[in-house]
Amino acid sequence: MVEEKPLADVTVSEVLMLSGKSKMPATVRKDATLKEASEALIRNRETRKVYVVDEGSRLVGTITLETLLRHAGYSMGVRSSGVTSFLKMLGEISKDMVSDSMDAPVKVLEDELIINATKLMVENHLNDLPVVDDEGRLVGELNGLDILVMGKQFWG
Repeated sequence: MVEEKPLADVTVSEVLMLSGKSKMPATVRKDATLKEASEALIRNRETRKVYVVDEGSRLVGTITLETLLRHAGYSMGVRSSGVTSFLKMLGEISKDMVSDSMDAPVKVLEDELIINATKLMVENHLNDLPVVDDEGRLVGELNGLDILVMGKQFWG
């Protein structure tokens, strides 16, 4: 049980278990389109990212809500007019595959200490982290709110 341990010994998987999250975060395969990524995010509103996985469910990238909104914004015409903006729009809109728009994931192992995961989140300005097993397969998502809820037990 988490509350019987010092905070320094609590793992990411224990925090996930304590949070009661059973739903996997939004995922798509690396050959998916940005439209499919948007649909996956809409179906799973508990996250602000879509995790890109390979055929073996290993995490290979992330697509953020910001990226999806930028592409949607271009199609709605929210960008200012001008040659530079237009050329940028054409360049980005023509790349409608997930594999062309995903970022390398900042991830954490499920048996990592929560203190190290928190440090990783703070240093990288992240609100959440994908959690992977020893083989790199996505097993969940650690949210900053999960850490705060868990921390309340220790802070009083």
